[in-house]
Amino acid sequence: MALLNATKILPTLCCAAVLTACGGGSNSNNATPETEVTTPAECSTVVLDGNCLPVPSTYAFNNINEDNSVSYTGQTTRLILIDDMVRTINSVVEGGIPTANEPNTDIVGALDFFFRFDAATSGDLASTFSIDGENILPTDGSNLTYNAISSNKDLIGKIAGGDGAGNGETQRLVSDFFGWEDGLDTGALPVDLVDYFFAQLETEATDGTTPQISVNGESVPLNTVTVDAFGRDYRQLIQKFLLGSVVFSQGTTDYLQASDFAGSLTKPEGKAYTTAEHLWDEAFGYFGAARNYSAFTDQEASAKGGRDDFANSYNDANGDGLIDIRSEVNFGNSVNCAKRDLATANNPNPTNFTEEAYNAFIKGRAILNEAAKTGTLGMEAQLELNMHIDTASLVWEKCIASTVVHYINDVASDIGEYNTTNASFASLDNFKNVAKHWSEMKGFALNLQFNAQSPFRANNETLAELTTLLADMGDAPVLADGTQLGQPYEGGVTAYLGKLEFIRDTLQTTYSFDADNIANW
Repeated sequence: MALLNATKILPTLCCAAVLTACGGGSNSNNATPETEVTTPAECSTVVLDGNCLPVPSTYAFNNINEDNSVSYTGQTTRLILIDDMVRTINSVVEGGIPTANEPNTDIVGALDFFFRFDAATSGDLASTFSIDGENILPTDGSNLTYNAISSNKDLIGKIAGGDGAGNGETQRLVSDFFGWEDGLDTGALPVDLVDYFFAQLETEATDGTTPQISVNGESVPLNTVTVDAFGRDYRQLIQKFLLGSVVFSQGTTDYLQASDFAGSLTKPEGKAYTTAEHLWDEAFGYFGAARNYSAFTDQEASAKGGRDDFANSYNDANGDGLIDIRSEVNFGNSVNCAKRDLATANNPNPTNFTEEAYNAFIKGRAILNEAAKTGTLGMEAQLELNMHIDTASLVWEKCIASTVVHYINDVASDIGEYNTTNASFASLDNFKNVAKHWSEMKGFALNLQFNAQSPFRANNETLAELTTLLADMGDAPVLADGTQLGQPYEGGVTAYLGKLEFIRDTLQTTYSFDADNIANW
């Protein structure tokens, strides 16, 4: 993807034989780059058994009968469920969720609608998903219902550690869950933290009390119910934690790392893909990238401007006049990767997370597409595939870790605005900003434990570093009066800032981040 300007093109992923080129960067004249044919002297992409394997510019693959073999609608549905849950949280006001009659005080139930989604009773309801008010529809123009995207999907069935009753992904928790203590019992699972967040949000909205925030020495009522008096923003905590405990966990620890691709080369009855191809597609679906991800500049994928057809992080790639939510929209961490790349564009050593992750996904899929046609995944192909699994998992995690750094920087800046004269906040927005940024920092940081191949899981010492890192963040920020969760924090604000700096240094070392990039994030 373009880092320095809108016309930078990625190195072409082509081979010595005539094949489809990998586009990349952006093409300032076309929404989707034209297919190129090239015959360089040496293969620059995947070589298997002495042959150069074609790699397309977009995530599009056909089987031997030329039928589309790409499918990951279930993963898109879960990303939509998270997005729609956030929209519901944003609608909560004092007293509950506004309705035509009395406010709905059952906030937990309203959020469980998405978390414990029942497709049998609610699958035909319309999603509220939109971007800048524009409806995003399936390609056939039908109503955007959950079952129209994919049927029989929920979130709780895919959360790491399972649903707490022995069901779901009980084997997908890499180790005991850690990183949050307030309100949880020993041995708590990720599902317990989600339920805790839901309950806390309901309390804030329905307890009939309004927290008073000290602003320049005077008490000011807090004008939002999604934030508590301790500076926890539950809208941010819920969203970011689910992007890790469901989405990142599934994409890496489950699909990329636990799948037996070599042993899954048969087609399920009635499907155009092999099981191996589908498992890989599901990981890509959780990453959240549009299929023509490489056609977006980082500015466009970040929804921060660019060409009209790309500027909001979606693109009508097939030109049918509709935006297909299943293939033409960027979600979740694929957007965060672009944001972090964009922030380093003018640095001496800019990151290129978008290109690295996308290339790993598309090259790995090309290998499996070839294996589906030949019926075998040889040793050389498996080794090549393993390399792309490692790359996709690590770069995806780097996007999350660099986003943690981004919010560490924001929290430090927010704390720098505190009114030190009377140990209060400079403004109500100062308090709300530190709550928002701290909650995004903590929510994303909790995600780093869900990748079985994380650098933090290299050995017991590195895992202990992650445990300490999360503990040092605490379960709330240190406020302007020097307290955390209502108790005096030893060393006050200055000591907490020191811990945040140490955490940032730890992340820099763990992921080999460039110092200039750390500063710019």
